[in-house]
Amino acid sequence: MEKKNSNAIVIAVSVLAVCVVAVVCALILKANSSSIIKTESKEKGDSKATESVTENTTYAFDEPAGVIIPSEEATATQPAFTEPATTPVINEMPTQAVVVDKEENVTIPQMDKDQMSSGQAIKPPSTPSGSLPKDMSFDGLYSMGYEVYGTKQYIYNDDTDPNCVQANFGYNRLYDWGAQLIDFSIDTARMPFDYNGKEYMIQIWKGQYISGELGTVGGEVGLYTRPKGSVSAIGHYNCAPYEEWLNMEMTILWDEQGNGNYLPQLTRAYELHWWPTGFVFGNLANKKDSDPLRVLCRITFKDETMAQAFAQSLSNEGFSSVSKFDPTVKDTYKIHGEDVIFIWQDVR
Repeated sequence: MEKKNSNAIVIAVSVLAVCVVAVVCALILKANSSSIIKTESKEKGDSKATESVTENTTYAFDEPAGVIIPSEEATATQPAFTEPATTPVINEMPTQAVVVDKEENVTIPQMDKDQMSSGQAIKPPSTPSGSLPKDMSFDGLYSMGYEVYGTKQYIYNDDTDPNCVQANFGYNRLYDWGAQLIDFSIDTARMPFDYNGKEYMIQIWKGQYISGELGTVGGEVGLYTRPKGSVSAIGHYNCAPYEEWLNMEMTILWDEQGNGNYLPQLTRAYELHWWPTGFVFGNLANKKDSDPLRVLCRITFKDETMAQAFAQSLSNEGFSSVSKFDPTVKDTYKIHGEDVIFIWQDVR
C-alpha cells in the first residue's frame, strides 16, 4: 500500500510538472524573436571564421525557465553586442590524459562555456589539453575530414547553472507524453544502467520542437539518477545532482535537403553537464520523422567501470560497438577508458 501511495504521489507531481513545463515552454517558444545566440562558421584550412550574424545583435536571458532565448525587447534593456577586436582565445581546460598509442594521439577540443554562450568562434585550441584516439575526439574527427562542428545560430537551455529550474522536476515517461501537447514531435532512446549502488539513465531526444514559423529542430542528452531498487510505474528518475554531472560534448546534424548529407547545425562545448540541449530554427520535412537528424555525443564518465556499464546499455538498446568510430555510420559507439562516443539516428 505504501508503494502504491508513493507512485500516486510521483504521478500526481509529474502530471503537474508536465503542465507547468508545457505552459512555460509554450510561452517561451512562441514569444516574438529578432535575434538569437550566434556561432561562427569555419571552413577547413581557413583560420578565420566567417561571421554568421550582423552587428548589434542583442541577447536576453529568461531566468525563470533557464532558457537562453531571443527577444525584441532586449535592445531596450541591454547594450548591443560588440564584436571582439581580435580573434577570441580558447581557454585551456586541462583534463586527465588517456594513454594511447602515439600515432593515435590528438588534441581534445576544450572550449570555455562563455565562448559558446557569447557565440564566439568555435575552433580547437592551439595547445594540447589531453589525448584520445583520433576517431574519438571531435577535433580528431574534423582533422580526418568529417564535418562535426556546428555552425548555425541556436538556442539552448542553460543546464550548466546548478539552479536551473528544470533540475527540480526529474524526468519520466509522462513528460514525453505531455510534450505533444505543446506541439513537440520528438523521438527518444533510454539507456539505463547501474553504477556504484545507484541506478542511472542517459536519455536522448531529437526532433521538431514546435513547428511552423517559429519552429525549431534539435536534440538533447539528459543524465538522471535514482536509488538502487526504485519502483516507479512511470519510470521516474531524478535529475543528476551537481556532483554527478559528467563532461559531455554534443553536436546535432541534419540532412535538411534530404540528400543523405548530414551537416552539423550546432555544437555544445565539452564541459560538465547534466542536460546539454540545442535547437536551430527550422522545420523537418515531416515533423513526425526525425530520421533526418543525428546526435553525435562524447561523454567522459567517472571511471572505466561506469563507461563500460553505459556502453553495455547502448548495446542492449541496439547500438553497435565499433573498433574505429565513423560519425557517418548511424547508431554506433566506441569506448576507450572513461570515454564513450556515439552517433544516434534510428534506435528507439
